[in-house]
Amino acid sequence: MPCCGPVDSFVSPFVKYVLFFFNFLCWLLGGVLIGIGIWAYLEKQKYYNKEIESVYDVIFDLAIIFLVLGAVIFILGYAGCIGALRENVYLLKFYYFAMLLIFLVLLVGAVLAFVFRDKFRQKFTSLLKDNLIITYQDDPDKQSTIDWLQEQLGCCGVNSYRDWNKNQYYNCSSEGRYNPSPLACSVPHSCCKVQDTLMAGVPNILCGNGVLKMGGDSSLVYTIGCIDAALGLVETELPMVGGIAIGICFVLLIAMYLSYLLARQVEDQMLRWSI
Repeated sequence: MPCCGPVDSFVSPFVKYVLFFFNFLCWLLGGVLIGIGIWAYLEKQKYYNKEIESVYDVIFDLAIIFLVLGAVIFILGYAGCIGALRENVYLLKFYYFAMLLIFLVLLVGAVLAFVFRDKFRQKFTSLLKDNLIITYQDDPDKQSTIDWLQEQLGCCGVNSYRDWNKNQYYNCSSEGRYNPSPLACSVPHSCCKVQDTLMAGVPNILCGNGVLKMGGDSSLVYTIGCIDAALGLVETELPMVGGIAIGICFVLLIAMYLSYLLARQVEDQMLRWSI
């Protein structure tokens, strides 16, 4: 004879509904990110139709990043939300192992980036130059991202303002070749300390005119590279950065623990009902 009636429950309502509401919010967030990604991708395709040629075209495309990130959050949110609401052991275990995988990937990635920081910085710098600096004028998303970063960090280029020599429009080669671009020997307006030199509130795209030829005038443009500027910001705001990292890890661990605990409670209840 079964030991328990069908109305008896060994599942903690607190665990169940905390996990449900948390993942319901993640589910909504994932849907919003997918919507933004689709909208941004379609809008960009109207004016700039470029085929994906390499994995870097995906990594450095904000619209695709929103789509992928939104899809991952949406799937995990669905598994955690429905798994908790319906007390579905399979969805809860999928959610647990997926969160564990994400946590381990982030942890291993952080450790490797620290241990091999010199090689990582060299490779990362090379990727940024080849996929952002060179194609700056060819992709509006990349252009907006670079301009925003340079303005917020107060920097120019990846390592320094001289990186803009790699861009065909800004190139100021000393090899005797003439560059017909009106932007030759300049840097983007986002490198300028004061952009609206002609009209208030309107960036002058030639505010950095001739900077590469002059050797970099620190009174006109930022000369520090964005890698060093970003590292400097991290060092300055280390307590906040550390707090954010710890917070993310804490949320992942709590979500993993609650999903594991709820799955065990559901399995225990099913076992008791079968006795």
